This record gives sequence, structure tokens and C-alpha cells, in this order.
Amino acid sequence: MSEKTPIQKMMLTMGLAVGLPGTIIGVFYLLYSLVQAGHISWNMLLGILLAIIGYFFFLMVKNVLGKKDKY
Repeated sequence: MSEKTPIQKMMLTMGLAVGLPGTIIGVFYLLYSLVQAGHISWNMLLGILLAIIGYFFFLMVKNVLGKKDKY
């Protein structure tokens, strides 16, 4: 696979940044329904949501720095 140009790296990062709000809303709705059904607690909801947000930020930084094969 060829090396990505800086513009391609920035476009990947922008795509992740644009998709983040929709992902947060969708995941929150799913987890909220699980909390209402009594399957998980509010603390679990918060932990999962923060883990997903953190992973998105990790992917953004990884794409900008271009160290794709090292992680």
C-alpha cells in the first residue's frame, strides 16, 4: 500500500471528526435503552461512551502523524 499524502491524512482525520457527533448520539441512544432496560448501569454507559470518544481521538492523532503500521 502506498504512503498517504498529507492531504489524504487530513481528509481521513476530518472524516473521523465529522462522524464523531453522530456516533456519540447513536451510541448514547443504544446505551440509554440498555440502561432503561436494566442491563447496564449509568457508570457503565459513561465508561463505554468515554472509551469510544477516546478511541476516535486516538484514530485522529494516529492518522495525522502517519504512524499507521506502528500501532
